[in-house]
Amino acid sequence: MSRWHKILVIPALVAAMAVPQAFALDQEQVRREPTSAEVLADAMIARPLGLLGTIAGAAAFVVSLPFTLPSKSVDRAKEALVVTPARYTFKRPIGQFDSCETLPETCKP
Repeated sequence: MSRWHKILVIPALVAAMAVPQAFALDQEQVRREPTSAEVLADAMIARPLGLLGTIAGAAAFVVSLPFTLPSKSVDRAKEALVVTPARYTFKRPIGQFDSCETLPETCKP
């Protein structure tokens, strides 16, 4: 194995081994009450960013309409660009950073 392969492959293998643990969904953590720091971070950072994402997604949806109308994929574009960010911003319980797709029972109307 050449030196360049070692420089690229070894960090990639280390990262690949670390990813499953980083993205594991801890069920005890999901069902507990959020801490005040999580609520504060959600209210001050995540919700405003979610609102900006919803606005940007709505603008992108309008721009994409000439392309999605002929292909009959307006519903798919609307879901991906507007509905999903809006649901994450407005339907998710405060302090819970998992999306409604991950935990649909928490986002019931």
